[in-house]
Amino acid sequence: MINNQSIVKTPASCGELLQGVINEQFLLVPCPINFYSTVTVKIDDSTQIKCPSEYPKSKKAVCATLEYFSLDKVGAIISIKNPIPKSKGLGSSTADITSAIAATARATNNVINPEEIAKIAVSIEPSDATMFSEITAFAHQSGSIIETLGKLPTMEILAFDFGGLVDTIEYNKTDRFNQWKFFEHETIQAMDNIRNGIYNRSVNLIGKGATINAITSNKIVPNETLSQMIEFAAEIQSAGVSIAHSGTYISILLDPSEKRSTSVMKQAQSEFTDIKNINHFRTVSPGPIYI
Repeated sequence: MINNQSIVKTPASCGELLQGVINEQFLLVPCPINFYSTVTVKIDDSTQIKCPSEYPKSKKAVCATLEYFSLDKVGAIISIKNPIPKSKGLGSSTADITSAIAATARATNNVINPEEIAKIAVSIEPSDATMFSEITAFAHQSGSIIETLGKLPTMEILAFDFGGLVDTIEYNKTDRFNQWKFFEHETIQAMDNIRNGIYNRSVNLIGKGATINAITSNKIVPNETLSQMIEFAAEIQSAGVSIAHSGTYISILLDPSEKRSTSVMKQAQSEFTDIKNINHFRTVSPGPIYI
């Protein structure tokens, strides 16, 4: 066990395709993208856990994983490379935590499955579902799998940041369950479109579901920019809009076969002068990748 090392990377999630309440469960559906957090865990016999101070959640993840496997007499050195912006709704913390858990398990010669990773992750904070190998409707506070939806078709995403920061832990201290419960019918409708879109490899159906959910979110937390972006997406006949429910990003979803991300980006820049940053992503398969 001593001096074993593992490197794992996990994708970010560009907000969520869906968030809401269905059948008394508060859940989300992630949108994994080609943007990764890479964590290296090196196990030694020091009994100390060394981690950069700016990544306290990753340190907690390593400690929790060692405890899970009853390893109380080992130490670890944690290194993290994460270009994902923090507090923007891109799942940066979940990517760090998932990579840290998976790397710790591998470095200590233990096997860990996505369900176990999820349970450890949500013990640290509410988490995205990017630890699973397929798109999963996930109870992000309790760690329960609601439904496995399958593989996403490739989508192009133009993610627009309009500024500000959102602390995930603080955001989740506000109980919005009853507000989302009131709009359960709309959430079910959005989920039906996303489920059918994944099954039929239809970017347009997924975009329709994500847009329905974004409109619902706007009824709970009104955002004038989101309303304008939804109108813009309809005007340009994009597949739809997704949002970071606990973040600052609003995204346009595009079918990559249309090859118009550049023109849409330029048009959006001319119509929304308060955009702070734009990212061009593609969806990827979720789940930790062992390097």
